[in-house]
Amino acid sequence: MEATIRCKVTRQAHVFQPGNIVEVRRRILEKSENLPVSGYFVPDIGNGTPGIIPLDAAEPLTDAPAPEEAYYGKCVLTSVSNFWQNPAENTAPSPTGMVEPEKVRVIHYPDCQQLVFHMPQYAWDAGTFRLTNACSEEIIEEKPVRQRLNGGTMILTNTLPYPPGCYTIEADWPDGWTHRIQFIKFTEGFPKFPFENAPANFRRAIRNEEVHLLYEPEPEIREGYTADGRPIPDTSFRRDDDWDYTSPACSLHIARDSDDDRFLDYTGIEKLKKQLMSRFIPKLEYTQDGRGGSIYYKEGEISIQFGWEFGGGNTVVIIFIPETKYWEAQTGTPLSRRDEILDFLCQQVIRDQARGCHPVMYDDAISIVR
Repeated sequence: MEATIRCKVTRQAHVFQPGNIVEVRRRILEKSENLPVSGYFVPDIGNGTPGIIPLDAAEPLTDAPAPEEAYYGKCVLTSVSNFWQNPAENTAPSPTGMVEPEKVRVIHYPDCQQLVFHMPQYAWDAGTFRLTNACSEEIIEEKPVRQRLNGGTMILTNTLPYPPGCYTIEADWPDGWTHRIQFIKFTEGFPKFPFENAPANFRRAIRNEEVHLLYEPEPEIREGYTADGRPIPDTSFRRDDDWDYTSPACSLHIARDSDDDRFLDYTGIEKLKKQLMSRFIPKLEYTQDGRGGSIYYKEGEISIQFGWEFGGGNTVVIIFIPETKYWEAQTGTPLSRRDEILDFLCQQVIRDQARGCHPVMYDDAISIVR
């Protein structure tokens, strides 16, 4: 293992903002022909590649923090790759399939943090799952993939117990084909806006989006518009004494030519109706990745993700649900609503995808059975 220390970042270095606490290797890399400045080695600079934090951008910390049960800094995906452990013997990708970057998600709940991905096919006979601290090279967890499966393909890792640092997950197959996922766990409160020249994966993480490695074009800032695309009001025509003026309330009706629109007025009745329906009437959205995927329960501001996989025999599909003791932490909804939400989930899945079937409930799963 490599000896490491903790440093407090004093000026922006790669994706590490001032105030961030970063784990780096203790040995200083001296300035050389290939290294423009002296600094500390860090295994991930935000895109899965190693780099250095310059000495004048980092303040070494001597105190050893007491271990905590949970670390609430954001977890940001930086790289997903698929490769042979012996590339000289294999040049083409494995027919087993690949873990695609846009299919890996990080889900932040108030008291839970999960990294979720699916093996490309049924993985009971896959090789080894390994979680490593990329800076110290300490292996944190190593066990057969089958012991980490939720169903047949899904692997879910709770990243809340891991302190700030750079981490690597590898899941391989007996022939040496390997899937690697890299992520950075940040100090609580980081990363955050403003963040100059933030990479797309960091912009997504700051916005609390689940999939960090989707392609996202650089934001275009047009004249007269804010950075997020909103028009800047033209106030050049106003006098100083105009700012306290507000127009009186009114209920003007707009005449329309269409019979469908004739009853509408400028308050937007139909828009209001749609907003009320989306707020109070739940719906489901489905995604699929190989033999599994996710079901999203949407109700107003509530969005709950449930993993699913195809079953075998009379079981059409298995839906993974939080146990009672984890429900509030993982869904952000009261435990008193659990039965109601799960009942809607079962009935709507059957209506949408499995007519004629019935649900069988377990503590942590629902089987939809013929």
